[in-house]
Amino acid sequence: MDTELIKPIEPKISIIVPCYNAEQWIEQCLRSALTQTYENIEVLYVDNQSTDRSMLIAQRLQLTFPQLTILYAPNIYPNCWDEAREIGFQNMKGDYVLVMGADDFLHPKCIQSYVDVIREDPDNIFALQSPIRGVQANTNICVNEIAHQYSSIDEFKEQCLQKCPVNTPTVMYDTHLYYREQLKTKPEIYGGAADYDLYCNLADNGIMIHPVPGWIGYYYRWHSEQATWNVHRENKNYDQKIQDFWHQKWKI
Repeated sequence: MDTELIKPIEPKISIIVPCYNAEQWIEQCLRSALTQTYENIEVLYVDNQSTDRSMLIAQRLQLTFPQLTILYAPNIYPNCWDEAREIGFQNMKGDYVLVMGADDFLHPKCIQSYVDVIREDPDNIFALQSPIRGVQANTNICVNEIAHQYSSIDEFKEQCLQKCPVNTPTVMYDTHLYYREQLKTKPEIYGGAADYDLYCNLADNGIMIHPVPGWIGYYYRWHSEQATWNVHRENKNYDQKIQDFWHQKWKI
């Protein structure tokens, strides 16, 4: 990576919210993004051809929060947000970008905490992830916390060959990665697991997802209809395909 990029002191953060039929959760999700204590943000809601009231809820919120941008994306790949995320990427204006689940929500100081971590080493942190606190269905009751830790890119690669060592919706990227075409995914091959392959590809190019050691404000909602479980129901074992490919390429 080019380390001579001038990093702003108060970077603009883009928050992209791909949404397909999340009417039960989308208002809390968007409000949590729009009311962050860190002010230099933009929120882009990208509707992925929802058939419920998600779009209407977003449009109603836009009346109160004119800084909310509403976009549209075709729904091509099942259990996958890649099409909607790409539309968000094309329209974002931030220095860094977070793509959060439409059924999740953020602590009010979450984005400030991300920025504080980036400021510690802005020339070397091009992507970072945080632990998640899982909440149960339609409650805000925390039921677990999931974190991944590794200290080098070699250790990161080793973990990638065993499982996906990344809490996907918590990842914040330097947007230069997108403009350099380093955030491309292959949903046509890996479906809803395409991000797992993306992390391996980033590692192959010397970019590690920096692990923040402590929770900084991302709440992940567990419920029966989330994409995570729907991907498992496809019974296509995308993880094994990804691991086999990178085992062969890395020879480790």
